Parts: sequence; structure tokens; C-alpha cells
Amino acid sequence: MEYEINKTYQSKIEVEKSTFISYLFRVETKDEFIGFLNKIKEDNPKARHYCYAYIINNEMKYSDDGEPQGTAGRPILNVIVNKKLNNVGLIVVRYFGGTLLGSGRLLRTYVVSATNVMNLATLNEVVTENEITANVTIDTYEIFKNYLLKKQFSIKNTKFNDKIEIVFYTPLNYDENLESIFYKKVTILSDKIVKHQREVH
Repeated sequence: MEYEINKTYQSKIEVEKSTFISYLFRVETKDEFIGFLNKIKEDNPKARHYCYAYIINNEMKYSDDGEPQGTAGRPILNVIVNKKLNNVGLIVVRYFGGTLLGSGRLLRTYVVSATNVMNLATLNEVVTENEITANVTIDTYEIFKNYLLKKQFSIKNTKFNDKIEIVFYTPLNYDENLESIFYKKVTILSDKIVKHQREVH
């Protein structure tokens, strides 16, 4: 199972006068991630550290950016991995407040920073299903829509013309013949296998 996000989220905490600002965002290429990192550095020029982790197309990378080894990048990555997220970046910016936290406390602080911003996010499950486009006669629309809802098939969109065009998703193992069930009232225009997102919370 795999999840993605579609928005950018931000949170902030303070520990011993050090400020930690976390950014969680969707990213699809390494260049896109570097662009986001550079923008954050521009926005936070006085910060001491820009620690991060990302997973892009299931490839992982992380950086402690000058913090003691293992206290920042890897813990941030673990937060992403535990949520089964893909195509995501998480950067924690630290403004040093003058007090050394020690490795154990520093690690916990980066985990809390990453977890706080993660808890703000709406996660979307990435699923592989059939995407079916069908024409439905106007007099059959409500019956057909109720059929889809009863089956718990998600409807992507609906267009109303002289006939009604509905795009919806079905599980890969669905094999009923809709044209036979709704004789001459439903015409299948296309049927393809796609990956798409389904909101989980």
C-alpha cells in the first residue's frame, strides 16, 4: 500500500530557544526537490541547518546537514517511511538558540518536528483500478448512479449532454458486463487500468 499528498504543510516548534520549522510537500523529481530546498534556504537565510529526507519514485535520500550523524535526516526519513508515503519531501529548518541539545534529545526533537507536520497532512491512498467511461441515457442515470454507489465504486466525474457521460473506478477483479445489465441504456466508451488517489483521511 502506498500514499501521496497533494498540498504543502508547515509546522513549528521551539526547544531550548532553538526554532524548528518543518515543511512537508509533494515532489516528483529530484530537481523539483532541490528547487524547493533552495527556496526554503532563501526564505530562512539565518537558519543554521536544513535537514531533510525525501522519497521520489520509491528512491530515498536524507541529510543531517551538519547536525550530529543520525540525529536528523534518518529520523525524518523514518517518519515518511512509517506513513508509506511516496513522492514526498520533508525539510526541517533549525534556527540555533545557543543551547546544545545532545544527540538523544536532538533526535527526538527532529522526530517530533517531522511528526507534527505529518499529522497535518491529508493522505491519499494510491490504488490501481479500472477507469471506465460510459454513456448513460438520461432516464437511466439515477438507477445507474445508485448501482455504482451500491457497489462502492467511486465516480470521478459526470458530464451532462444529450446522453450522460460518467467516468468511474472499479476494482481490477470486477467483470460484470454493464452493457448487458443495462440493455441499450449504457454504452462503454473506454476501459483502462490506471493508478489514482483515494483520500483516506
